[in-house]
Amino acid sequence: MSGSPSGPGAAEGGAPAAAAPVRNPLFPVGVDLYPLDAERASFSDWYDRDLADDFTAMAEAHFSLVRVFVSWKLFEPQVGQYDDEAMDRLGSVLEGARAHDLRAIVTFFADDRLAEMNEVPWAKKRDPRTDDYLIQREISLVQRVVNHFRTDPAVWAWELGNEAFFTGFETEERLQAWARTLKDAIREVDTARQVILGVGAETLVRETGVDARETIDGFEHALSRVTAPYLSYMAEGPLTYGPATYLDSFLLRANNRTLPVLADGVGVHSLDGSVAEEAAYVRTALFSTVMNRGAGVVLRRWRDLEAEKREPYFRDPYETLVGVTGPDGEPKPVLEEVRRFIRAVARLDLRRYALAPERSAVVVPAERYESLPSLAGLYDPRSCLQSYIAAKEAHLPVTLMSEGDDLDGFMTLFVPSAGKLSPGMWKALAAFVQSGGSVVLSYGGGDADPALREIFGVDFLGDHGVRQVVSCRIAQPGLLGELSAFDARLDLPHYALVGGGSATVVATDATGSPLLTVNQYGQGRAVFLAAPLERAIAQSDPWAAPEAVKGLLRTVYGSVARAAGGGPVVDCDDPVVEIAQFQGDGDDVVCVLSHDMAPRTATLTTERVVASVTDVRGGKAADVGARSFGVPLGPNGAALLRLTYG
Repeated sequence: MSGSPSGPGAAEGGAPAAAAPVRNPLFPVGVDLYPLDAERASFSDWYDRDLADDFTAMAEAHFSLVRVFVSWKLFEPQVGQYDDEAMDRLGSVLEGARAHDLRAIVTFFADDRLAEMNEVPWAKKRDPRTDDYLIQREISLVQRVVNHFRTDPAVWAWELGNEAFFTGFETEERLQAWARTLKDAIREVDTARQVILGVGAETLVRETGVDARETIDGFEHALSRVTAPYLSYMAEGPLTYGPATYLDSFLLRANNRTLPVLADGVGVHSLDGSVAEEAAYVRTALFSTVMNRGAGVVLRRWRDLEAEKREPYFRDPYETLVGVTGPDGEPKPVLEEVRRFIRAVARLDLRRYALAPERSAVVVPAERYESLPSLAGLYDPRSCLQSYIAAKEAHLPVTLMSEGDDLDGFMTLFVPSAGKLSPGMWKALAAFVQSGGSVVLSYGGGDADPALREIFGVDFLGDHGVRQVVSCRIAQPGLLGELSAFDARLDLPHYALVGGGSATVVATDATGSPLLTVNQYGQGRAVFLAAPLERAIAQSDPWAAPEAVKGLLRTVYGSVARAAGGGPVVDCDDPVVEIAQFQGDGDDVVCVLSHDMAPRTATLTTERVVASVTDVRGGKAADVGARSFGVPLGPNGAALLRLTYG
């Protein structure tokens, strides 16, 4: 696997091969090119510099996309009076992108807290999201720009705004009305290019309480984006191992409803870590995206912002600081990581290979969208992230779904620590299990629904309340995988006391109270966890969660999914190594990613005998002749391997 061909155009037998692709047309990689790169610059300096070196470096790294930003303040300095020089300057930017084989995402209403792009002085502090007069001026600006460049091949998409701008909306109705109005205005002028809203539904609802899912569904692409506030809420801690390394793909899955999803704003949020840690985090995010049905990646920023000399080295919560090059354009280690990723993914033919279908799903409860004083919106996303991680550690092809979504195609559902499910969801779970599916549900506190007895075969006797220790004693060995007895220190906010019924007790606590039960219901199985383990891990220190508790979760998840016929397509002996299989006609491509900083060798096991393994980037095939083989991985290492079978 470490060999290489004899020359750049060589193939097996020495025959010349076709030139290797440099980009993947079905998986574009882009970067944000902000108009200002120095804190001391004025708004009037918008793209007022020579961008040739930047575009050349992007082209040499084989980027496909570049995001550029329109400055309303510069384009319309007075009401109805447009600056022709600004339009010419935007034209020059697009011309530079086109000359370097780059396609542009043109973003209209973006807030970066530096260039003051939306702060038109004549608005007199009226809200551009709700004021009817300002919305009419926005329509005029958008149509003017779109009409000017509607035939320009450099334009890939029109984007209405960025997440920082959309956090100013206070209701779903206002957001939907504004978005529909602006989209219709673009469609009057340009019916060919796609229109993007520019916001992630999950991060926006966390930030503002506004549910943008229905609005986003009316566009051509969706976005997922790990914002600084969302990272602090979900996975504040080290970026190169543990929960933070799963957050990009978790959000990608959360936003994957009916549209292709771009992983947007990929990159670190501050300069707190070393350049090596920055590169490792970006590498993990990039490979996570292609492994989890992403439609492409856009990096957070091209250049570091040149900040004024002060402490702390931080400007705002909207990630305008850290780029893939330094303030002077010098490449950082992260740029080389991006270049390697683009080179590797270019050789993954997504027309020939398709990801193995996900037969397992983590259910995001509808209560997640309730406003305060309900705490479900605070607890449920973090519980779902831990459930998602447990499924990944069991090497299951897994996705996220919302309560009420269609259950067809799934074999196993994980319902982590939900406080309350709707009557319709209980009915759907009953039908799902009766028809042969399997469900793992953990108690989330409060009164239990009467359907608990019907589906899970247990009588709810009350909530024991807070516990500081998780105890596990095995009552039925082997029934739900190879479980072990343990006592682990972990704060539990709830513990369900259950008894009676038709369920089989698989494990108990130290006093004999059921911890884990399984019930045959119709053609399927229903597994009940008496403790909200996913929430407990999330609310404590998820980087220091007891290994025994994490092992219990992933063992149960994996065992239940395997029994339901939805187990791993490719198995692995290391829980921190994520696997994704792209299935082809006669051969497959496997993507392997380590979510840890320590070097390791992962042993992969396939259903068929593997004849040979080859790095997709090139090199000699390594003969295997077995169902198992080892893959050496460096810190946060990743590999794309082509498998042929005997």
